[in-house]
Amino acid sequence: MSTTEQPLSGLRVFDLSQGVAGPYCTMMLAAQGADVIKVEPPEGDWLRAGRNRFRGHTPASITVNIGKRSLAIDLKHPDGAALARRIAASCDIVIESFRPGVVTKFGLDHATLSADRPDLIYASISGFGSTGPLGKRGVIDQIMQAFSGWMTLNASEDGTPQRTRNVVLADQITGLYAYQAISSAIIGRLRFNRGAHIDISLLGAMAAFLSPRITGHVLSDGQASAAQFAPPTGEYPTDDGLLMLAVFKPGEFERLCKNLKRDDLPQDARFATPAARAEHAEALRAEIARSLKGRTALEWEGVLSDGGTMASAVRDIGAFIDTPQTVALDLVQKVDLPEFGTCPLVRLPGAAPWSDREGALQMPDIGQHSAEILRETGLTTAEIDHLLTDGCIRAAKTP
Repeated sequence: MSTTEQPLSGLRVFDLSQGVAGPYCTMMLAAQGADVIKVEPPEGDWLRAGRNRFRGHTPASITVNIGKRSLAIDLKHPDGAALARRIAASCDIVIESFRPGVVTKFGLDHATLSADRPDLIYASISGFGSTGPLGKRGVIDQIMQAFSGWMTLNASEDGTPQRTRNVVLADQITGLYAYQAISSAIIGRLRFNRGAHIDISLLGAMAAFLSPRITGHVLSDGQASAAQFAPPTGEYPTDDGLLMLAVFKPGEFERLCKNLKRDDLPQDARFATPAARAEHAEALRAEIARSLKGRTALEWEGVLSDGGTMASAVRDIGAFIDTPQTVALDLVQKVDLPEFGTCPLVRLPGAAPWSDREGALQMPDIGQHSAEILRETGLTTAEIDHLLTDGCIRAAKTP
């Protein structure tokens, strides 16, 4: 697909955000064709400095910064903030993730940038929001998981609160909500020729994500229990790993028993009704586990799924990538990136495949496009060289 045929082609984004939430949002804008200028300090976005580095990048920084152009600029330099404002003035969308009030010091706040641009779409992403007693408090994903109540909802079977590990849940959810809000603002701009000031917080995003639990808690005066699924739904051991079963609707328990060749179980008074199965859950689980012996998780997945029972082997990431269904949908694409080599990229739902994009698709090094972007802004070669020498910008590549 030509980049000019993508939904957001022609829109320019000034991405002042770092970390995950903001960059994850702007990566999705880039995936839909927007020209995203990633603004980062001369030392680079801190997400680049994580573990498991590959050719100067981390998996996290690749995931959220693919398809962008990097402008490395020191906003604290005497010329830095003015230069950033000049470039931002040429952009349709500005997104920042500083603590409330910080962008005002640089003249990069909404009021300043929108004074001559009533159609500017401006999004601020913060931890706790722009107002309130905790507005200026810093926060990262695991802290927000604890603060929002998610850890208690995600408690282990013995009731111990636990966070979701190995994914930055709150950040990525916030990025998705921010992308949705910006997309709506783009439609509003097309219809009414006006911009928008969008205020997104990790706290607000988690509240929206948890809205069914919050509503249930309030309506029940705090007595609503954590969501529980009726037995025998749950995970079970097989000959080589765990199998997840989902049994909800009327008739599904009987179908499971038929697939397991255990027609005796529905006749047992302990398991004859949903209420009885809940009362004798442990005994039922033991019977199901005994019936699953003799086959692997994948074998049972096939047998039960073909028989109309929802079931899945509990896979690791590697097994998920290699499943025939994942391959058939081309969800993980191998894309050749200039000066990086072959890189696996996950296809974003609703967006054209990365591999179908015409033109260079790259993972930008720190300041890789600084000179290019400044030339587009009208600066001369001599002016750019002076800014480089003076330390205001960086154009060198990551080693």
